[in-house]
Amino acid sequence: MKTIVIVIFDSFTDIDLFLMWDILGRNTKDWRVRILGTKAEHLSANGLAVKTHGRIAEANDADVVLFSSGKLGVKASLSDKAFVTAFSLNVEKQLIGSICGGAFILERLGLLRAGPATTHPDALEELRALGVDGREQALVCNGNVATAGGCLSAVYLIGWVVEVLFGRAKRIDTLRELIPAGQRDTFEQLIELSIKKGVSAA
Repeated sequence: MKTIVIVIFDSFTDIDLFLMWDILGRNTKDWRVRILGTKAEHLSANGLAVKTHGRIAEANDADVVLFSSGKLGVKASLSDKAFVTAFSLNVEKQLIGSICGGAFILERLGLLRAGPATTHPDALEELRALGVDGREQALVCNGNVATAGGCLSAVYLIGWVVEVLFGRAKRIDTLRELIPAGQRDTFEQLIELSIKKGVSAA
């Protein structure tokens, strides 16, 4: 049983959490998914209150750590020394990923120094200004670290996580219920291509 955690903070982007939470929450046999934050409840960018299951330090012991996004929330979190210093992640033992602006958290934690990354298209130049090899693509993987750009690319990020942990068949089965009617082949090809392109980006 693997433990997957999603890190949130005040003003997180709603869909970044809810899409990943929904996809992962449908499987309770192979993994458990938990939402972590700095307090018992965080407000999303659109004002929804979300209760957390634990504090962010628990991410250090998880098998998979996923950082949500949020233009204001990420900046506020990075200015909070307690938030940044709470993490002691291990790329040798953990899968670590981010969606959109979450890449800036990975950068601050020193996890993007070894290779390319992506983020939301509107923030790509800002990421490059930090010295990161920013790529304009949906998913960029470098070893056990992956970044996704654009909210819907969370599908590719989760697909990468599941495929690394459990194989291609489990990834296809996990994402199958999300695919629009009559477009299964189209979406499965797109998902597979995006993951392969992401893995080959490094």
